[in-house]
Amino acid sequence: MRTLLVSALLLIAACAGPAPEPVAEAPAEPTAHEQLQGLWHVLEIKNLDTGEVQPLNREFHMYTASHEMIILAGSDRPKLEKSLSDMTVDEVMSQQPIGAGFYKYAMEGDKLTRTNVVALSAHYEGQTFETEFEVTADRLITRDRHSADGQLRQWTMERVE
Repeated sequence: MRTLLVSALLLIAACAGPAPEPVAEAPAEPTAHEQLQGLWHVLEIKNLDTGEVQPLNREFHMYTASHEMIILAGSDRPKLEKSLSDMTVDEVMSQQPIGAGFYKYAMEGDKLTRTNVVALSAHYEGQTFETEFEVTADRLITRDRHSADGQLRQWTMERVE
């Protein structure tokens, strides 16, 4: 009887065929925090209080897991063949607008709490800003009250990398 039972089990196992291949799980969608990280180029800055679209400069935002760095420079500033330390006051001013900022941020939902660590003007260092954001694989939109005048602005950016 025991032999018959073992034979029956072997027959059932042989008829069942090979074990099915494990089903590969689809890769998880990246989180908003993961999508935020990278280099972004500003396409448009719009003042939502007035409807005005600001003239574009060359502006980039880079996000890491916990920090943001911003750099901008005017699109039509003259190229001077000398270093900054050799320029006159008027020549330095001809390089405006220029700007840079380095922030530490924390994310909660669709909001970033950004604290200015380093800025061109020490006046802004240590200030904290609340920024709303929407992010997809290739677009980033941020909205906050601008530090200079308190008006609501929206930055629309495309991913560089």
